[in-house]
Amino acid sequence: MPGFVIHIAIGKEYVRKHKNEIRNEKEFLKGILAPDLISLRNKEISKELTHYGKWNFKDIKINLDKFLEDKKVDLNNDYWKGYFIHLLTDEDFYLNSFKVETLELIKNNDSYYYDYDCLNKKIITRYDINKFNNEAIDKYMKFVEGKPKYLKEDKIIQFIDDFSNIDIYKKIEEIKGGY
Repeated sequence: MPGFVIHIAIGKEYVRKHKNEIRNEKEFLKGILAPDLISLRNKEISKELTHYGKWNFKDIKINLDKFLEDKKVDLNNDYWKGYFIHLLTDEDFYLNSFKVETLELIKNNDSYYYDYDCLNKKIITRYDINKFNNEAIDKYMKFVEGKPKYLKEDKIIQFIDDFSNIDIYKKIEEIKGGY
């Protein structure tokens, strides 16, 4: 998963760019964090369940069509819009935008956590991200001075900017149409 800070930055930028679409920023950001936060809070709920598919670095598949067919999902609700963007972000991060980096990371039996910690301070400052006063989230918002091993700052910033421009309704049509 992209780190919480990357997800929050995408969410904040999305709200800024889509002021007429998002009515409740707090609910939208809850949705942005939900797929990861639910499984962190309750270890009996797997990422496979919260991400509608397979979830490990060697085999990631998010079934976006399954998400869209879920009876509880209401994309008129800002929470579910945020949730949907989270799933889209994860899928693209691992399978497209950072596929080469992810394959290298897998080869090295490593994780992105050090890279996230190196990048968090710059992202937090750039996108004016505040602490959430939520222990489960705030512990992932730490930072260290150092150079990321796999991720490049400019590529992450571009990814955040690109994903905050997503047209949710166009994506829904693409998914329903079979890409």
